[in-house]
Amino acid sequence: MTLKKAGLVTLVVVLVATPALAHVPSFPDDNTTPERAVEVPNPVKSWSFYDRLDRGQVRYYRFSLLPGERLRVGTFTPQDNQFSPSVVLMSPSLNDSDAVPDGITVPEGMGTEVIEGTRPASASYELFAPSANYHTVDVDRPVDGYRTYLVAVYEPANRSGQLGVTIGYTESFSTAEYLTVPFDLVQTHLWEGQHPLVAVGPFALAVVGGAVALSRRRSDWRAQPARIGLAGAGLLIAATGVNTAVQTVLALAETGLTAGALVTAAFVVVPLLCGGWVLRVALREDRLARVTRIGLVVAGAVSLVSWAGFIAGPVVVLGVAVLPGRFVAE
Repeated sequence: MTLKKAGLVTLVVVLVATPALAHVPSFPDDNTTPERAVEVPNPVKSWSFYDRLDRGQVRYYRFSLLPGERLRVGTFTPQDNQFSPSVVLMSPSLNDSDAVPDGITVPEGMGTEVIEGTRPASASYELFAPSANYHTVDVDRPVDGYRTYLVAVYEPANRSGQLGVTIGYTESFSTAEYLTVPFDLVQTHLWEGQHPLVAVGPFALAVVGGAVALSRRRSDWRAQPARIGLAGAGLLIAATGVNTAVQTVLALAETGLTAGALVTAAFVVVPLLCGGWVLRVALREDRLARVTRIGLVVAGAVSLVSWAGFIAGPVVVLGVAVLPGRFVAE
């Protein structure tokens, strides 16, 4: 396979995989009573709530579904111990009422179903935000009428730990949600328990190291602000690939090799290729010809789709690509 074909295959993988891999991340706070339950605005949309259970604590989530939709609820944790998040499903539509554990509040008029978590022997590899998680509950069933639900998540042995809750099954993002994903991914790795130097250290080292190397390659950067912008954007984009590669290695060290890593590899290769090419353009002495500008548009768009460069990098690349010639030093 030629380099061009390999690049095309990688691009197609990214364009197809990006909307299919991602849950919309959210970070709840203080949802420890039914009155303070997280109100899930669209429970068909795929959400990941990154929460925490302290000893004896319960977390609550509330939503409604229409006929023909599906009830999809799951729990997971990044912790490699016996912490096993479990669920009490509550709804007026539930005819039976299981005996619920102490500490869980059941509003009047709601039936209950207890679904105790089953901890798997090994962690699962997460494709979108490369990580290793233990999934303990997976509820997936059709809804035959208008239904309201209150979900209580607890730990049967009152252990404490990091709690993840998934709700919904259709991947979609609002513009604001899409633009904040790169920052949410950092917060997700911090939620896992990573030190900030691990979560963003590789990115920072790549940017700083690249900046030092670029400063030694050219001494006339100040006279070419547009090319300074390209160089900075290229570093941000390429550094994203470096950071994702490190996170992938850390996750695979726990889960073992899996075919899913091949998909994540696209989110490593694309930023490295696009960022490297943008840096190459920034270092060149020739003018930004039309074909080069088209290439910058493609690189910026693909980087934006793959969430590279914390959004700022692709935006700068796209901006330079459309700048009039008089603003770009030749």
